[in-house]
Amino acid sequence: MGIHGNRSKRSFAGIYFAAALLFIPAPPTLPQDVAGVPVVHKRPTLGLVLEGGGALGLAHIGVIQWLEEHRIPVSYVAGTSMGGLVGGIYATGRSPAEVRDLVNTINWDEVLRGVTPFDKLSYRRKEDAYQYPTQLEFGLRKGLQFPGGFNSGQDVSFILDSVSLPYSEIENFNQLPIPFGCVATDLAKDKAHVFRDGSLSLALRSTMSLPGIFTPVRDGDHLYADGGLVDNLPVDVAKDMGADITLAVHLQTKPLDVNEPMSVFGVLGQSVSVVVAMNELRSMEMADLLIAVPLDKYSSLDYGAADAIIKAGYDAAQSKATMLSSLSVDEATWQGYLAERAARRKEPPVPKFVEVAGTDKRSAAGIEKAFDDQLNKPVNTVDVQNELLTIRGDGRYSSLDYQMVTKDGEQGLQINAEEKPYAPPIVRPLVLIDGSQYNNVLFSLGGRIKFLDLGGYGSEWRNDVIFGTEYGITSEYYRPLRPGGKWFVAPRLTATSEEFNGYTSDNSLAALYRERQAGGGADIGYEFGRSGELRLGYQAEYFSYSLEVGEKGLEPTVAGRQSFSRIKYQLLNVDDPVVPRTGQLANFRTQYFDANPGGSSKFFLTEGQFTNFTRIGELNSIFFSGGGGTTYGDNTVGVPVFTLGGSLYFPAWGTDEILTNQYSIGTAGYLRQLATLPPLIGDKLYFETRADVGQFKTVTNGMRVPADAAAALVVNTIFGPAVVGVAVGDSGHHRFYFGVGRVF
Repeated sequence: MGIHGNRSKRSFAGIYFAAALLFIPAPPTLPQDVAGVPVVHKRPTLGLVLEGGGALGLAHIGVIQWLEEHRIPVSYVAGTSMGGLVGGIYATGRSPAEVRDLVNTINWDEVLRGVTPFDKLSYRRKEDAYQYPTQLEFGLRKGLQFPGGFNSGQDVSFILDSVSLPYSEIENFNQLPIPFGCVATDLAKDKAHVFRDGSLSLALRSTMSLPGIFTPVRDGDHLYADGGLVDNLPVDVAKDMGADITLAVHLQTKPLDVNEPMSVFGVLGQSVSVVVAMNELRSMEMADLLIAVPLDKYSSLDYGAADAIIKAGYDAAQSKATMLSSLSVDEATWQGYLAERAARRKEPPVPKFVEVAGTDKRSAAGIEKAFDDQLNKPVNTVDVQNELLTIRGDGRYSSLDYQMVTKDGEQGLQINAEEKPYAPPIVRPLVLIDGSQYNNVLFSLGGRIKFLDLGGYGSEWRNDVIFGTEYGITSEYYRPLRPGGKWFVAPRLTATSEEFNGYTSDNSLAALYRERQAGGGADIGYEFGRSGELRLGYQAEYFSYSLEVGEKGLEPTVAGRQSFSRIKYQLLNVDDPVVPRTGQLANFRTQYFDANPGGSSKFFLTEGQFTNFTRIGELNSIFFSGGGGTTYGDNTVGVPVFTLGGSLYFPAWGTDEILTNQYSIGTAGYLRQLATLPPLIGDKLYFETRADVGQFKTVTNGMRVPADAAAALVVNTIFGPAVVGVAVGDSGHHRFYFGVGRVF
């Protein structure tokens, strides 16, 4: 993707005028030599050169549309980055309308975010995304290692694989309906690489692999990144392909205002921009003809302005109509050109087999089996991509792509699986900030460390580590009873220490308690597809609840053995793990305590919550939630087992202000999407308002019926969701609150 300064002061009038004179079409009556033999004038070939520029590159579609409407044949296409993408799609024989339709189907925000849809994740990966709501991930394979980009480029690969599939086995790009070439930067060789053959999909992925955003493309001993770094307007490539005339399309952007303040990232971006501008200037000097598209109003991320940017390209070509008219051909010649181009267009062959490369034999066999229903019929790219997303949802691969191959005289579908080069183990970080109590902000950092397929296919060793206000470690080994099966066993060990607030009767923070647990347990469970899980298990541990700071006597201080058997169910059937817009969340547990410090007898506990989200239009959603918990009577159980208060339940109350053995709560809320964030910052900004009503029972005050209302801004960043809000409730409760962590 190119980021440019404005070079509109440079005059290319001389180039335009000379070109117009040089390439006037031959007259209808051809001159003859002295022997009376006609001299045949070959129509000059035109090489269309398309510059990189992110969303600005959509202007190329408008230029191509104008050229076709005015019967100007393109013999060669060369492009870089977005110019390579648009040019490559056009080179496969698609009309400008087809190119535009394809581009319009792309959700660029999702492409640039690169997040696997939540419904495609396996259940355990859904748990990761829900409990650790961040878009970041890194590995510890050889020390601390981060991915090569914020985005593996999976969504881009799908677009390019679909476009390139019919041409998987051509010898070189001259065999495309329009011969094509594109440029990438080979980071391993420190030079430009021109793609004229090989995999078309790999070539297109490479040319638009934006450094720092998309992971570089590995191919043997090559490592490819965006070609804009070395040749953003590849006029030289079009000339080398054989073009008699080169028509370059330059994306003209707003010049730098030296009086505007610049951040560190702004300075870095402008520095890269200067490097790109220099190679563009050299290319413009080489071009025979130039169309400069004025795009001062837009940025390289303005994909939402696609229609306006395409129109700007069309208008820019129209402004050069006099210059370009010399390249127009008559109707008969034009129809012949279209027919020749259409004859070179290919359709995907029917695969007779599926093979998988890039992973172990057991994983490959599982992937191949998933594609059995794709055999002996034309490839449905939507079905293929949905299946690959489901496979990627297991968390093993950074990306998967597909192409056609020939083996033993038969054509088949090859799936290329790229395992994460920085893992195992895989680390998903966590940042928790609870500002529900302004004079006691809780802050913790942590992470989930996972080893996949440890001790058997599908097995997993998962470790949760946290330190700060809360600290500790929980380690669980998950093992299916058979590979790919739904039944599993999961032994675990845990050692945690968590801070709790103590309050006086007038709602003031008066003490800090600490709850410590150390022990272990085991579950046997069953996964319901990719959305739910049921567990039955037993846990025994040492438990203590003691005063750290403040007044004594607010809550009991106890220590001793705690043990219980339990049944637990969780449902994660929503469209997003952080701010759901549609679907259901549910949690249910029932436990039988055979020992609990401070308790006078054995007792049962049951707790459950259910939330339903309903989308109303594109921007609005409503949600309803209900839940409660009980210990079935007035049993003395020691420290109350349920805690409420804070941003999730009754936000007008302080964190853990409500300690009870019996409660119920109902919530009604409204969400409105306010803005979409740049992909490198996060997802979206929301306004949330909600009302809670319920009841709870305390030992000293009996049954109470709290109610409150809250309004907040929620921004879903790459580091996790951040919320800032205000809440008011009964009995003088009111609170400004903020936090980073779970929202629902």
